[in-house]
Amino acid sequence: MRKLSRKNQVEIAVLTVLYMIAAFLAYKTTIVTRMVLPRAHTQVEAEKGLSYALMEGDHIEQSFLYPQDELLSVGMEVSLNEDLRKEYVEDKDLDLGVLHLDILDGDGVSLMRADYPVYAMDDGQNLVASFPGTQTGWAGKKLTIVLDAEQIRAELGLSIGYTKERAEGTALTVNGKEHDGTFNIQTADRQFLYWKAWGVFGALLIYVLLLGSYLAIAVFRAKAESVFLFGGSLIAVLYLLLLPPLAAPDEEAHFKQAYHYSNILMGKGGAGEDTLCMDQEDFHAMQKFQTTPSLLEYDTIKETILKRGREDGVAEIHFSNTRAPAATYLPGIVGIALGRLLGLNGLLVIYLGRIFAIGVYLLTMYWFIRLMPVYKTAAFLMALLPMTVQQCCSYSYDATVIELAFLYFAVLFGLFAQEGKIKKWQAVLYACCIAVLSISKGGTYLPLCLLTLFLPVGRFSSSKKKWAFVGAMAAVSIAAFLSVTLSNILFVAAPTAEQTAKSYLAGESYGLSGFLSNPMEFVLLSVRTVFLNGDEMLETMLGTKLGWLDVYVSRLAVYGMLLLMALSALRRKDGACRPAFAEGRAFRLCSLAAALLSVGMVFVSMFISWTPRESTVISGIQGRYFLPLLPLCLTLPGTFPVTAKKDFSRISMFGAICLQCVAIYGILMSLERVL
Repeated sequence: MRKLSRKNQVEIAVLTVLYMIAAFLAYKTTIVTRMVLPRAHTQVEAEKGLSYALMEGDHIEQSFLYPQDELLSVGMEVSLNEDLRKEYVEDKDLDLGVLHLDILDGDGVSLMRADYPVYAMDDGQNLVASFPGTQTGWAGKKLTIVLDAEQIRAELGLSIGYTKERAEGTALTVNGKEHDGTFNIQTADRQFLYWKAWGVFGALLIYVLLLGSYLAIAVFRAKAESVFLFGGSLIAVLYLLLLPPLAAPDEEAHFKQAYHYSNILMGKGGAGEDTLCMDQEDFHAMQKFQTTPSLLEYDTIKETILKRGREDGVAEIHFSNTRAPAATYLPGIVGIALGRLLGLNGLLVIYLGRIFAIGVYLLTMYWFIRLMPVYKTAAFLMALLPMTVQQCCSYSYDATVIELAFLYFAVLFGLFAQEGKIKKWQAVLYACCIAVLSISKGGTYLPLCLLTLFLPVGRFSSSKKKWAFVGAMAAVSIAAFLSVTLSNILFVAAPTAEQTAKSYLAGESYGLSGFLSNPMEFVLLSVRTVFLNGDEMLETMLGTKLGWLDVYVSRLAVYGMLLLMALSALRRKDGACRPAFAEGRAFRLCSLAAALLSVGMVFVSMFISWTPRESTVISGIQGRYFLPLLPLCLTLPGTFPVTAKKDFSRISMFGAICLQCVAIYGILMSLERVL
């Protein structure tokens, strides 16, 4: 084991002290604030359409057994005619009555009280009486909600929802008479278990990330790909813990598509073209999550992740086919199928697909960095961009596109930069990458295959063999495109009347006819889109907005990574970094053309299918669509007028890890706004 120098010891001590200060501030500003927010529970839910009309002088006693340990408040939800109440208030007649709420313990002792003047109430008002602070030790204890109506007006329609069944452990009396039903019961506590665990586990994980990365980079002098394998694994786990299922853009649709393919893999048929058969267990697990994270979702993860067994039955749900090939969903398909075969609960099934996606992300990016003959530090930074991590750790098919595009450029640059004949594994890997790129995103990245034309003749035994290789790669890309992608393009460009009726905007978009009849309109909208939304597209490509663009990352993190990426591409005085093939004008022009064609295809597809005719910009364009082109951008500039005096690659790698910690803190801060 390598011995730490005095310099290393001092730096580790400084790192530890700074991290302890930062962790304390993060805990106080992001974790504690979540733990003190109230968490509502519906202990008994009212049946739809069933309600009891409150009358003047009503005395209601609803008893039940409280299931949680911690308790903040207890009460009921009351409805009223809000429009009529406003009329009374406008007439200055504020004497609309009062509802008195009293909560008793098992011995009939009053625990907490509250009075609600009717003039100040809203429809769907929660009438709750609260403790001054959270109380513990209430699990299994009997509580009684006592509600008294004083001088209320019948025309206001005050009512309490109920269920006909008597819930277990409950008893209801109205004006001294027992009833079989149960009124709705609302409670609240502050037991956000997830963030209590995160306060310790998350902080420890981030410290291990920083310390381990420092040791790998500064002490053991590990290669970039090895540093990524360590740091990327921990960062991916942190993103997995922070961003719940379905939080990535369109992830629910992608999850359903992967589930559909898992049905096929397991020999289970679907219910129809627009219907998906999903196990009840997995369907109910999916329903617990929304596109925007909530505090309840995080507690659901903490409380049910280790639940055993699966619910019986199958649910038939609506299913919008993304028309993406199964290859782009492979990690999710395998994870879902394996989880179902092992009998895991629905939440674990969903997470297993994501875990497999993380495994593929780590493996692919490891080889992307390792195979890159140049720009290794820039490749390291691209693999750790917030948007790269989010997409590659989700069910989105963007993950496969990003990973294969990055790997494609690593192999391509290797074919340009290395000497000797092309090895068989390089040719096979190159062909696989081209095939997947040709079937992804409607062939958007097919123009990247043009760079094959510039392979040096020296990598082949003769010029004839070079062009035979180019022809073979062209045949692979065209065959893949025609077999899978062409039908998807026809679906977008020339849909049937039935497909148009079911599509987004239902025929109100420009469509192919609008593009062909008025191409200048497309050009004008494209220019407006670039000028009005160009900065947002750049930032969302890097990852300033995650989730459904509602989880924000500090610009300091993403622009810091962009700066480090640019610095890592500088030619050093020793001649390193800038490859010879990138100096050729013809290659750079072809690279620019390929990039512009891919960007143009994104704009055209969004103009045809997602842009309403009255729009002033092209709708639906997301920055992440351009992320696969990022490695190509390194070759576009000519000779840099600036040279670096020394190698800053290791400083840049550790800087990227630190900036990811800034991004993680930004996610924590942002969740404060969306929870």
